[in-house]
Amino acid sequence: MSSQKSETLPDVTYWLALEIAKVDPVVDLDVMYRGSMELDYLYQVLTSKAQHYWWQEHGVKLSPVMVNNAFFRAIAMLHHRNLEFDRSRKTQETAWVKELLGR
Repeated sequence: MSSQKSETLPDVTYWLALEIAKVDPVVDLDVMYRGSMELDYLYQVLTSKAQHYWWQEHGVKLSPVMVNNAFFRAIAMLHHRNLEFDRSRKTQETAWVKELLGR
């Protein structure tokens, strides 16, 4: 059973990250990462949706602890990805690419 949980955590994390990315209007990950009412609401909706989805599609009952871990890993992963993207847009390494595309 523990191997199933260890395999499920990355799957649920990835699924939740995709769900968070689909939220319209787009969520401000900087605000959410620090905590907000929006984060609380999204947490309630998406963790419930994940539990329902996994039960209906895979017959797996997710533990609340595992879903909680997956949700906050997904938020951290998306936040980190946005930070890396912002950093890459401001570096000199991309200046030559911008110059090349501008031609």
